Amino acid sequence: MYCSIDKIDLAARVDGKPIAIQSDHRSNAEMLAEPELSVLFALARIVNARAQLAEDGHVDAAVHYAVATEPPLFMREVLAAAHATLERADRKRVELYGPGSAHEVGVLADRAFKELARRAAAKVGVRDPAMALRMLEDQTYANPPERSDEVAYWTRVLELSALAGELLRAKYPGRWVQSDRAIVPFGFQMSEHSTMFPTNRAQRVVEDGRGESLFKLLVAAEETASGVANGRLMPSLRDRRDVVLEDVVWKPVIADDAPSDLPIIVCGVDGETTFGLLRKEAIGKTPEQAFAEAYSNLAEEAVQCDEVASGILLVSGSFYAAEKLLDREFMRSLHDDLGADLLAAAAPARGCLLVGRITENPAAIARFAELTRSRHDESGGRSISPAVMLVSDGRVAGYVRGPEDEQREADTKPDRPPTEPDPKKLGFLRRWFGRK
Repeated sequence: MYCSIDKIDLAARVDGKPIAIQSDHRSNAEMLAEPELSVLFALARIVNARAQLAEDGHVDAAVHYAVATEPPLFMREVLAAAHATLERADRKRVELYGPGSAHEVGVLADRAFKELARRAAAKVGVRDPAMALRMLEDQTYANPPERSDEVAYWTRVLELSALAGELLRAKYPGRWVQSDRAIVPFGFQMSEHSTMFPTNRAQRVVEDGRGESLFKLLVAAEETASGVANGRLMPSLRDRRDVVLEDVVWKPVIADDAPSDLPIIVCGVDGETTFGLLRKEAIGKTPEQAFAEAYSNLAEEAVQCDEVASGILLVSGSFYAAEKLLDREFMRSLHDDLGADLLAAAAPARGCLLVGRITENPAAIARFAELTRSRHDESGGRSISPAVMLVSDGRVAGYVRGPEDEQREADTKPDRPPTEPDPKKLGFLRRWFGRK
């Protein structure tokens, strides 16, 4: 199958040396009918096969591209750039091309993505890439290609990525480059220290539906680009799904194995009118030092506290009000204000932190969760997370899980081992609080 991007068709040995064989059974005319996809599929399959062999310890292993017919000239350019071997199906002729380089692969990929974006826009009937991307996303939400249909699946991923790449290109002097940080091994390099990965986001659009969008990646790119401006380091709570995590400085709010609806903490530069995500390559210090500086700046941020319900405080008055959750001395002061050793806390939206007194009354916790969910749902693009967390001694120490949360997790996880206790038989706090 010519479009099996993420696997090797056949592993073999020639003269005792391992090789990978990627097959393409299409005719010359079929390759010519979709040259951009032919180039991107072939490049990705050769690069990924070589990377997989290298991971298995075969650094210099060869990759053969087996064809059923004489390939077009542009396919020979692909083999040369990727340093692959052309093999006819009847094995009567084997030709090695190359030596190639990652730069040459990137040049061909950039050209192919650019042309694919033009074709994708024409296919949906518009010229504007932004409108084309919106229309193609809507088509994907309505009828996503199945993962088992590799041609349709990977074609849609590449078309979405190509359109997003052109929107990035229109704003930044960048280009597509070879990268090992995506299943489709390409990223759009905006600058020496900044590369975005539209193919990763495009896969999530296909697989996860309306919760994902390439336009979120464009927003992330703008934030990343603005991060080079002068400004103070600050922490920012974000929905994990809204951040391209590969290169930014971030950490979980509790632990890596916490539920995905909990916010994460990213470190960034607070500019005059923008917040720019801090890239690892451009940090100039360790992540620990960056976060220490950001937390120190956060401690100086002034906020106001108002009681919005019995035992529930609203922290607001600052763009970074939600992030005061990370200010330990401030949170310790709220323990005193509310007269409780345990606090419920939530950051439903930008500039909004809810903190409540923990009681043994399920109805009180349910009211806090309902208020959090309401604030989150009303905040639109300013939303962060509806998750309710547990605070002890001024530090986030756990998370609140209700019966509905348990059911959602049970629906997506394998059955528990027979020796594991039934959650319904656990004590009240054990059932409601995911301790860490």
